[in-house]
Amino acid sequence: MKKLLALISVFIVLMALPVSSAMADEYIVLARPLNLLGYVTQGGAFSLNDKNNYGTEKGLQSALMNLFVEGDYKISSELKFYGSSMLTVDWAYQLNADRESWHEKLFSKSKDHLNVDNKYWQVLKEAHLTWTPGNFMFRIGKQIVSWGEMDGIRLMDQINPLDQRRGFADVEFETTIIPIWLIRANYSLPVHLGWLQDLGFEFIFNPNADFIPNQPIRSGNDEGGIWAPNILIPGPFPFGEAHLGSTILNVKEPRRFNSNGFEYAFRVKCIVYNSIITLNYFYGLDNDPVVRSAGPPIITQASDGKLIIHPFLQGKYPLFRFIGATFSKDITPLKSALLGGVSPVVRFETLYAFKNIFVTTINTFDKSDEFRWAIGIDWKIKIPLLNPRAYFSVSPQFFHRKIMDYPSRYDLADLGKNTYAVTLLIKTSYFNAKLVPSFFWLRDITSQSDFFKLELLYDYTHNWRFTLGTLLFHGEEKGKGYQRFDNKDQIYFKITYRWS
Repeated sequence: MKKLLALISVFIVLMALPVSSAMADEYIVLARPLNLLGYVTQGGAFSLNDKNNYGTEKGLQSALMNLFVEGDYKISSELKFYGSSMLTVDWAYQLNADRESWHEKLFSKSKDHLNVDNKYWQVLKEAHLTWTPGNFMFRIGKQIVSWGEMDGIRLMDQINPLDQRRGFADVEFETTIIPIWLIRANYSLPVHLGWLQDLGFEFIFNPNADFIPNQPIRSGNDEGGIWAPNILIPGPFPFGEAHLGSTILNVKEPRRFNSNGFEYAFRVKCIVYNSIITLNYFYGLDNDPVVRSAGPPIITQASDGKLIIHPFLQGKYPLFRFIGATFSKDITPLKSALLGGVSPVVRFETLYAFKNIFVTTINTFDKSDEFRWAIGIDWKIKIPLLNPRAYFSVSPQFFHRKIMDYPSRYDLADLGKNTYAVTLLIKTSYFNAKLVPSFFWLRDITSQSDFFKLELLYDYTHNWRFTLGTLLFHGEEKGKGYQRFDNKDQIYFKITYRWS
């Protein structure tokens, strides 16, 4: 209760800071409009695990604050600048500073990585200049390019890296996708042939002005904090197993503006018989490194008496080349008056990647092509018994990944020949869309593990939003899939104030 009151006090202090209401208005600078808006959030997450084991912390686990500001300045009718910035602080490191177990389990040592986001690319989100002469669009600067059609599963979206350091709760658009420095050119060709409409071409070049890879959840409490996966290594250790700790990484990265880090992407987008179709090509670097063991690990001891294994790994960011396509269309024959009279939308996405590099269980690198595809359906249906006024949005998805030349004499590390997953998102709204409950389920069929997210949003006013939710994990096999997080079940809340 004391920590909850402390969180509320922190938020009150933030709101008491001098924030001009003019930030929500339109300024006139040199006779041109400048718009500024943003939001501030304060959240908190509390463990649902009643066992105070080494891999988690009872009570308060995180207290994330985000301060986000964005703005655009229209220099001329064809030229516009957009910029956004975010400050992220996790007050849990201050609020738990006096907890003995917080230090004994080494969570306090992850403070340098997770307390305050102070790197320039974390504070500066987007900053780009857009020029739109005629049917062309040119954009240069730090930006986001979205190619995918799927929700919760990343398949075609491979251009921008992801920031997943803070686990599964902090998954807002502004906090998860990392904008990078790109040059983008689009050309829209108005076509009206009956069967073909709105033909568009897009070219993207990454000059590698600053190499920013994916930021995954790190292993080891001293690096990954409260979200460090709970992986136990069986062996001739005390208690018969040891904890996987933080890794010592030696990963080669391309230097700034070095051609080894250049990336190229091309997309054709059109409407064919009322279906939105894209053809995609990408040549660049994988946002995740491929690493293998490079020497004996460092061994320390945890507060529960078990050993901690810190592996020494080395590797590189390999080439990632693929061709792909996306497809989306309203399926009007399935429109039913009994279900509300709305046609479902089918979404399909696929890619074929060439000569990807994988690490094997015998500590070598292996190459193979791979095939990925996913299909999803978005359907708004009426269920008057549960909600007489608003629709239910039901969105199931299926995902498949296949390694084409899977080795026969050994396995790939933590990856089988086929990977399958399904997701389901259901949400609706009440009280004129002020109250929005949602349910998300991800089933990793391959590892027989599950992730559940239940959330309730309440828009008290246009400015104030309150969020309450819970995250639940389950897995059948130790060290596989979401079983690695089955001690991370939590309940969370968030208070948001928006000026816009």
